[in-house]
Amino acid sequence: MSHNEKREGWNIHLGSVVIGFLLALCLVLAVGAATGGDAGPYRVSAGGDVAFVLDTQTGHVWQVSRTDHVDLGTPFERKSLRKSITPMLD
Repeated sequence: MSHNEKREGWNIHLGSVVIGFLLALCLVLAVGAATGGDAGPYRVSAGGDVAFVLDTQTGHVWQVSRTDHVDLGTPFERKSLRKSITPMLD
């Protein structure tokens, strides 16, 4: 093959590919570190028409729905009548 002939296919510089990959990896890690912080003292878990709100500092839990809300208390001082959070099996 002479110097003036063109090669068929992709002409990729390996160093540019490696630098591009490393820059993309740095960007992903920077975004992950920025969003991985503690957002606040409360956590919310919702499903269907019911949501649970947890105060992560005290362990206090509330069950909230459209019609009412129930203060469930803390794991050591329960306020609900139910003794276990696991579903009752018949």
